[in-house]
Amino acid sequence: MSEPESAARAALAAVIQKDVATVERLTESLQALPAEASYSDAAGQGYALHNIYCALENSFDQISRTFENHVVDRSQWHRELMSKMFLAIPGVRPSVLPESLQSALNDLRSFRHLFRHGYDFQLDPVRLNALAEQWRTARPAVLAALSDFAGWLIRATGTK
Repeated sequence: MSEPESAARAALAAVIQKDVATVERLTESLQALPAEASYSDAAGQGYALHNIYCALENSFDQISRTFENHVVDRSQWHRELMSKMFLAIPGVRPSVLPESLQSALNDLRSFRHLFRHGYDFQLDPVRLNALAEQWRTARPAVLAALSDFAGWLIRATGTK
C-alpha cells in the first residue's frame, strides 16, 4: 500500500481528535455514576464503557483503513484490529499504543462484546466497578498515545 496523502493523514488526525474528545466526555459520564450501583446505574456504567471502547475502536478502524487495511480473520476482526494498534509497521506507521495498555484494552474490548451481545445476563457490580477503575487508570495513557499518533499524522502532513 502506498503512503497516505496529506489530506488523508489530516482527516485521520481529525477523526482521532474527535474520538478522543468523545472518550473524555463518556469518561466524565462514567465517573458521575455511583460505585454502589443500582440496576440503572450499572446499566449506565456498562453503556458508558461500551461506548468508550466503540469510540476507541472507531479510531483503530480508521487508522487501519488509512494505512494497512488488512484483516485476515473476519471472525476475530475486533481482536485483530486492536492487536494491530500495538504494532509498529516499519516504513508505514509507528505503533499507536504501547504494549503496556494491551491487557486493559483487551478487557474493555471483551466487555464491549459481552454488553453488545449478551442479552440474558446480569451485570456484576464488582466486576463492572473493577473494569471502570481499570479504564480510569489506563485512560490517560490511551488518550495520550492516540493524541501523540494524531500529532505524528499532522507533522507528516507538514501543516499545523
